[in-house]
Amino acid sequence: MINAKPQSYSIFAAANRNKCFQVSGYYVHYYNCFDMIFHSHDRIEMMYVVMGEVQIEFQSQSGEQEKYTILPNSYIFIDANVPHKITIDNIVTKICNLEFTLTDATDYNFTINALCNKDSCVREFFQLKKPVTRISDDGLFVQNILMIQKYIGNEINRQNDSYLNYLLSGMLLLMAKQCDKGKSHMPGMSYINKAVGYIHENYNRPITLDDIADVCGVSPNYLNLLFSNSFNVTVKTYVNKHRINRATLLLTSSDLSIDEIRKQTGYNNKAIFHQNFLKFVGIPPGKFRRNNRQNNIVKTQLGEENNTYWNLTQ
Repeated sequence: MINAKPQSYSIFAAANRNKCFQVSGYYVHYYNCFDMIFHSHDRIEMMYVVMGEVQIEFQSQSGEQEKYTILPNSYIFIDANVPHKITIDNIVTKICNLEFTLTDATDYNFTINALCNKDSCVREFFQLKKPVTRISDDGLFVQNILMIQKYIGNEINRQNDSYLNYLLSGMLLLMAKQCDKGKSHMPGMSYINKAVGYIHENYNRPITLDDIADVCGVSPNYLNLLFSNSFNVTVKTYVNKHRINRATLLLTSSDLSIDEIRKQTGYNNKAIFHQNFLKFVGIPPGKFRRNNRQNNIVKTQLGEENNTYWNLTQ
């Protein structure tokens, strides 16, 4: 374990309240296995798990070592100079990463102080001062990161322009709102979180409503009611939507056959897999893969090829 450095680069440092964000680098990586050593850096980091699973260990404010599991459609915020490491254990994993620092503001509408004054969720995020935060995404945050990556992938005007300031400020605002939503005290939220975690960890094998309800310690009917109130779908529909979402990612990011993807997403029955794919996507899996090949090329041009890391400070 390495010792934490002084927090002069921290997003929470009082001296940085009148500064704004500047992107220092980004990457999109695929991994099968990876075991990083503990390290820290002066950059603030957003690490989004698109597919697979990441274990992250970090040194807490008290000096103790803590560990999070980051599942698909979730991400982690890591403040500057926080010792951490990631481990990926024999599972195909795609990570979308964005790193930034704080710089003197040229437009005070985008400083941390200005954002705190404009939004209560941002204000509370900075009051909590959590150096590492795990957050679930509803699909908006990853679009924000990709939009930023696409914009700064252009050689012209990568940084210090109004549009990028808007994008980065929007990213912080969205993160703060998703943090606030994640700690909601609505009745049954602990059961929902436990059920969603179980589904995300076990979607690749047969699971039933009774299985999930047993894990949560509630009745199947009550769990269905909670999902209906929170997501406007039943537990079964949530499971199938998550499985098909995983299937679409594998179709566009791997060379696995459609039949292998069906098996990896928990479907033993070919007809049910194709039926659900048509229901949630609108076209068959083969056509979806063909239609999205061009999207993969565009992503490659943005720095994904050969696990490229774009360091924008050099």
